[in-house]
Amino acid sequence: MKKNSVIILMFTVLTYTTTSALSIVYNFRIAQTTRQPIVEETEKKPNTLGTLLFDLYQKTHAFDIRENYTGGLATFNHLFTQKYYVRADLAAAHTYQTVQNLVTVNETEPDDLLVTAGRNFKISKKSKCTLSGLFGIPTHSVNTLQRVGFGSGQVGIGTQIDGLYKMTKNVDFLWGARYNYFVPRTAIGLLGNSYKFTIGSIADILIVLQTSRALSHGVEGGYDARWGFGVKSSPTIPNLGLLNYMRNSFYLLYKYSFLTERVAHRCMLNIAYGFDVKPKLYGYNAIMVWGSWGIAF
Repeated sequence: MKKNSVIILMFTVLTYTTTSALSIVYNFRIAQTTRQPIVEETEKKPNTLGTLLFDLYQKTHAFDIRENYTGGLATFNHLFTQKYYVRADLAAAHTYQTVQNLVTVNETEPDDLLVTAGRNFKISKKSKCTLSGLFGIPTHSVNTLQRVGFGSGQVGIGTQIDGLYKMTKNVDFLWGARYNYFVPRTAIGLLGNSYKFTIGSIADILIVLQTSRALSHGVEGGYDARWGFGVKSSPTIPNLGLLNYMRNSFYLLYKYSFLTERVAHRCMLNIAYGFDVKPKLYGYNAIMVWGSWGIAF
């Protein structure tokens, strides 16, 4: 009887709101990895253009809810002298969800457009950091609450600090922290009721070790902790707080950089595994693989 009550509660929550408003442009690990300069002389090659293909599969811990996101991301980064940079990210993906083997979502959608700008600071010969601001713009209207989707569908405002410390000649330690707040939007519930709804805030902490030899083979591995909190609506939806989460993620990446006719190239292959430690009942286990190609010019 208790198990049946839990299942009823879960589907009540699913009826009212999205369980997984996934966004690739807000993925801190991808952003930090693809923002790293391909060559050391970035003032001579201030522009970086990259494309990335990904597949993310996730399943809830306790229930048979499965989701698969397959798509791509395009990113452009421009460095002004050695101090200032601006970056733009846009993605699209096909979202496929099943609940108890029943297909509930089968859609292709664009992600938000994310613009990031920041300033670099040199602390010492071995250390530097960057302060950045983020602004996310929805590319499509998400006006229902009862299904998963790609992109937040909400205006996002954030701040970020990240840094690098050169441990040895060929090994770097990278760290970063990010916070994003999502502005409430109007959405429609299953019964046609109108709500002011927000997915709240997302905070990330990133810790990375990487080899740092220019124009060579390299590896990178890291840990990312992510918190989603502050989900709310007006009028209040019962049990909405169950959508707050905390996820641990680990990743390993291989990269190869080379030069051809004054253009620097970088190819990367990545695999990541993540698991939600909160909520234990409604949380996900997730595997993500992606490959990318970027050029600096």
